[in-house]
Amino acid sequence: MSFKSLNIQESIKIIHEGALIIDVREEDEFRQVHIKNSILIPLSQISAQKLIEVNPENKKIIIHCKSGKRSKVAANILINQNYIGEIFEIDEGIMGWINSNLPVVSKL
Repeated sequence: MSFKSLNIQESIKIIHEGALIIDVREEDEFRQVHIKNSILIPLSQISAQKLIEVNPENKKIIIHCKSGKRSKVAANILINQNYIGEIFEIDEGIMGWINSNLPVVSKL
């Protein structure tokens, strides 16, 4: 099992197809700005069990962080824990999302 890194346009397509957006940043980062409908599970708390709890229908998941580093670590953690769902990650993170002028929920 592996995960697939997606560019911003590919990420939008997967999200529109119903993938769950998993944000692995910390809570303070999430509160400042996040992608609408994303679910916060900080990297320190990510696990296959936690994903099963928030995703009982086993939808595709797309993981993101700030710039793409933590999301890849999170995806590998899930793979090592034998998570059975399809895993994608936003290669450029939320920074790429924002730089592409896509909508976010922001306190700024």
